[in-house]
Amino acid sequence: MKTQDLNFEDVYRSYEDHMLLKNYSKHTIKAYLSNYTSYCDWCTLRNNNDIYNQYTVREYLIELTRNGKKWQTINNHYSAMRKLFREVLDLEWNVKKLPRPRIERHLPELISKQEVMRIIQSCKHLKHKALLVVLYSTGIRAGELSNLKLSDIDGDRLQIHIRKGKGKKDRYIVIPQQLIDYLRIYYKFCKPVQYLFNGRRKGEQLQVGSMRWPIRQAKKKLKLSKKVSPHTLRHCYATHHLEVGTDLVFLQKSMGHKHLKTTARYIHLCKDRYQHIHHPIVDIITEILPKTMQ
Repeated sequence: MKTQDLNFEDVYRSYEDHMLLKNYSKHTIKAYLSNYTSYCDWCTLRNNNDIYNQYTVREYLIELTRNGKKWQTINNHYSAMRKLFREVLDLEWNVKKLPRPRIERHLPELISKQEVMRIIQSCKHLKHKALLVVLYSTGIRAGELSNLKLSDIDGDRLQIHIRKGKGKKDRYIVIPQQLIDYLRIYYKFCKPVQYLFNGRRKGEQLQVGSMRWPIRQAKKKLKLSKKVSPHTLRHCYATHHLEVGTDLVFLQKSMGHKHLKTTARYIHLCKDRYQHIHHPIVDIITEILPKTMQ
């Protein structure tokens, strides 16, 4: 079939079916289909009918870059279109002509243990406190917490079973007895049904967006200017653990990282690990400073 004969609805459905058969997550399917739709809308606005041409995709990605879109956004669009061309439509995709955007590595923002405690303490409702306690004490992703059921918590073995986390992978997170004790208090007063944290109705899972609300309220109350989100608590979990000497491989397994180097990046954020380093310049400055200034 010629590319000019391809129909948007047919391609959209074929793309969706392909990802369903490949067992991609709902989030990935939604994102990739949305990116494909945005690309087609862009072509329509420019009266460009040569949609299924890699040079047109190249122009689209260049315009996204010039418009100041973040690397993650451009990379996601790139991945969506490459998958469509190569795996669904069997069209040419030349990496030399369409190189993937270079990775931008930014260190995540953190808050201190004291700030974590203040945010949790500022929450009025036990449900919100318990929510933030679980996020911080497990390093769990917000989406994983949304899917977490009461049956996934093993109080005897002190484990939480994460089912179909990122990459459709299961894992176990080792938790302290104190967290189990705290969750029992939460369960006694809030009585959640099926899921550990319910939405507006009993038995419904809490949506990821709702997890941001207690943090926003706490920030407003405490007048915190730092950026804080549920994912910030995941970063804090890893960094604060490393600062007290937790094994890196243990953290990798707990956080569900595929590669150890992903976990190792948190070492750069560990302030306490470098408190006992003696900088040679200190001795020099001490010697050259006038006695009256010491």
